[in-house]
Amino acid sequence: MTKPWFYRLLFSYLPVFFMITSVLIVLIILSISQLSKKEAVNANKTYALHIMQSVDYTLKTIDEYVIKELQTNPRIDQFFDNKLEGNPYYSAYEITELIRGMMNYNNFIDSVYFYRDSDRMVISPNTMITADRFGDKAFIEAMIQSPSKYQLTNQRVFKEFAEMDGRKVVISLVRKFPLLSGQKGIIVVNISMDSIVGMVGGMSNSKISFIHVYDSEGNRLIASGNADGADKGSELTRIRSTYTNWEYRSGLNDEYLYTFTSVFSYVWIGLGLVMVVLGGIWMTYVTYRNYQPIKLIMSRIHAYSELKPLGFEGKRKDEFQYIDRAISNLMELSLRYEKQHEEDIVFRQRHFFKEWLEGSRAIDYEEWKAEMKRLQLPTDFSQLAAAVIEMDKYMEVCRMFSQRDQELLKFVLSRVVYETAESLSLTVWAEWTATHRLSVVIFADENVKNSEKLAANLCENIRSWVEQHLHFRITLGVGHVVGQVQELVHSYEAATHVLRFKSTLGTNRVLYHWESEASEEKEMYKHLPLIKSLAQSFRLGDKGWKPALEQIFTELKVGLFSYDEIRNLMNYFVYYLHREMTELSAELQEVMQAALPQLNDAIERFDTIEELYAEWFHQLEEVSRRMARIREDRSTHAVMNQIRTYVETHYADPELSLSSLSEQFQLHPSHVSRAFKEEFGEKFVDYLVKIRMEQAQKLLHSSRYSVQDIGVKVGYTHAISFIRAFKKYTGVTPGDYRK
Repeated sequence: MTKPWFYRLLFSYLPVFFMITSVLIVLIILSISQLSKKEAVNANKTYALHIMQSVDYTLKTIDEYVIKELQTNPRIDQFFDNKLEGNPYYSAYEITELIRGMMNYNNFIDSVYFYRDSDRMVISPNTMITADRFGDKAFIEAMIQSPSKYQLTNQRVFKEFAEMDGRKVVISLVRKFPLLSGQKGIIVVNISMDSIVGMVGGMSNSKISFIHVYDSEGNRLIASGNADGADKGSELTRIRSTYTNWEYRSGLNDEYLYTFTSVFSYVWIGLGLVMVVLGGIWMTYVTYRNYQPIKLIMSRIHAYSELKPLGFEGKRKDEFQYIDRAISNLMELSLRYEKQHEEDIVFRQRHFFKEWLEGSRAIDYEEWKAEMKRLQLPTDFSQLAAAVIEMDKYMEVCRMFSQRDQELLKFVLSRVVYETAESLSLTVWAEWTATHRLSVVIFADENVKNSEKLAANLCENIRSWVEQHLHFRITLGVGHVVGQVQELVHSYEAATHVLRFKSTLGTNRVLYHWESEASEEKEMYKHLPLIKSLAQSFRLGDKGWKPALEQIFTELKVGLFSYDEIRNLMNYFVYYLHREMTELSAELQEVMQAALPQLNDAIERFDTIEELYAEWFHQLEEVSRRMARIREDRSTHAVMNQIRTYVETHYADPELSLSSLSEQFQLHPSHVSRAFKEEFGEKFVDYLVKIRMEQAQKLLHSSRYSVQDIGVKVGYTHAISFIRAFKKYTGVTPGDYRK
């Protein structure tokens, strides 16, 4: 087989290669000198900027640490207020330990001391004396007179003890306390200049480059890169720090700069010639290598065409037609795989979205950024916030629309989120994390305050659009704005948490995370006595159950109870109603049993506390009317009501009993007992004890009568009998109850 393609490729590339490389060598030789100088200046500027940023970062870190200690450490407040508690020596020791801890925080800190203006006391790790005896007295007076609350001084000499010769060259970071007023004193943090000089020296190459640092007054602080500190070399860069106001001057030593510029052109000329030769050899080799696949393909096509027809009946055998058919099949498979890949991306997006929001997998920023790029999602943001959109009355939506219509409505809602965000110049990522919940991540480039405002506007616009155009309503929960990807889980938790309170806060509105921040786990047992009392009143047929029911629901709404807490309390309410009704006759129990499914159904499908109250009130009122009709049809109804009223009036009579009631109402005692139990679902004796104990509790709580006097007032002639009955009813003695 001949090689026409090989020679065609080779002789097509070589002339162009030689022409282009020749021109490039000439251009490189002409421009390399200027380019090398610019690169040297840029490199030197980067070098000086790096040193400046390192020094600024070190000083800022120390300052931020001092601010944090001033804001959070109560011992500092106590020292400056001169309100140290306990042993004064131990308290002073604690302050010195605090100062040592501050010194240990950063190796650049040479010393720290506090000055209290109220009594002119100075405390350091080594002493606690008055400012007049302190070696840094003049500096303290100058700082006190200064109107600034914060200063970073120029280089100075620090001396702790006036009578000693120990001197250190430092720069001082001074903050007045408190941070806003600065009326109580100052905190001085002395930073060792030797440490800063050492850091700068460690970052510089004294043989090639130099860097000099000058303070705001033009005094040289650091000279690194010249062995004797003299100004030798060519200065290339001058930059000034906005934080320290120091000027950094940097450049290259003359001997190395001359060697660099003089040798560079010869190196490039020789390197260019070598590259031309190597390029020609490489071009020939690469052309040969690139021809090998073509040679192999052509050989395989030639062999295949001799062994098997290509499938083109009535046509001449053509290798290129066979290649075309193979490429067509390959493209078809590629499209099929691409479609499958897109479906996989959608699934991975949802999975990663759920893991990120719920915090089920620890994700750092670099991993998050790589995953977002792989999924073709946004990675640039300044602030993040999570919002959760929940469809109200979802069960009714399922009954109103078919499965296909529900999917269409959910798609419309998703598109509304993206289009509304685009109109506000926001980037969002929305996924359905539950059948009735659409979770949204909001990416913002604003500050926290503006981001919260934009998130609120976005959610309100979405809610308003849905209300105007769709046949269902939504409630939105908005979490707080965060700055890190790892913190988004907290914003999502806040958004889902506030949605738990939409039954009390209201539906078809935007709920913000702060609306539920004051909520805590409720003490449910506080409402149980009222539920118990309501159930008993309902069983007895008292009209007082209506205001009691209204009071319970009012407390649930005002107390900001969550959806789950309301359900749990209402389930207990149903249980207690059922338990109370088991004491009544079978006829009355049937009335209550018929209403229990409606009460349970109302608990399962309510959205707001008002809806639940209306449904419960309607059901209980209907049950109450039916029970009243049944009782009124009984011959003993009127007499039993009279007996009950008589007991509630004469409970303090120690002679009150079934016998006395039978004489009073001309009935047999056993008949009274049986009829009372059937009418009110409670034995006469138990009812009498309950009335007496409730009155005793009121007297113990609101009066100063003795236990014996209270026992007499509720119908017990002997204190022992009263105490025994009270303890059996309440579980504690009257004396313990009063305490």
